[in-house]
Amino acid sequence: MELNTAVISGASDGIGAAFSKVLIQNGWEVIAVSRSKEKLNKLKSTIKINKDNFKPYACNVMDFNKLNSIAKEINTPKLIFLNAGIYKPIDSSQNNLDVYKDHINVNYLGVLNCYEAFLPKMLLSEEGQIIIMSSISGWLGLPKAAAYGPTKAALRSFGQSIRYDLNAKGIKVQVCSPGFVETSATSSNDFYMPGLMKVDKAAELIYKNMKSDKFEFSFPLFFSTFMKIFSLIPDKLSSYIIKRNIG
Repeated sequence: MELNTAVISGASDGIGAAFSKVLIQNGWEVIAVSRSKEKLNKLKSTIKINKDNFKPYACNVMDFNKLNSIAKEINTPKLIFLNAGIYKPIDSSQNNLDVYKDHINVNYLGVLNCYEAFLPKMLLSEEGQIIIMSSISGWLGLPKAAAYGPTKAALRSFGQSIRYDLNAKGIKVQVCSPGFVETSATSSNDFYMPGLMKVDKAAELIYKNMKSDKFEFSFPLFFSTFMKIFSLIPDKLSSYIIKRNIG
């Protein structure tokens, strides 16, 4: 019996690593893409069942040619999980131009590289699913997120746009916009993170929601609902409350 194949970028750490494990446990073949060969091999050593279904590929998402070569040698993916990204909290009053550029290159252009490399086979099969990892910080500007947040807003808009073309070709598109998840990235935050969630729980929720008809899903429920309301109310009020409670 042929396994369903998932391509996961940013697979060696955080949500990508946790979601890879969930898929493996549920009988998927995972094409795990990450810059770090060492981290990929370490992750594989922790997988208890179906270990051989985890296929590590060390590749920077900025290297389109290598991504394209990987795409040519793997099975047709049923899922493309666009997750690779970086996060660095910044003081916007300082000079951060290089940090802004790094976030755009990895979080947005890197996602487009993976999308363009792995989509063609899926289009030929006329079935499959794409999940784009955005963030609640893509809904409205949050403290320290001037480098990260705009890239996640761009990904959300990208997902909203591509669904019109891809749905017509049998491909489901979803955007996942989580709140704070306990990863190495969020460990650099020095402020209170409401609703901070364990990464394994986040991965389980992604697996549950990927089977739903929702275009966008978010968690944790209370904080994401809270932030969705804040994205709709007058800016003067929302910015005041965010400053008091997060900033």
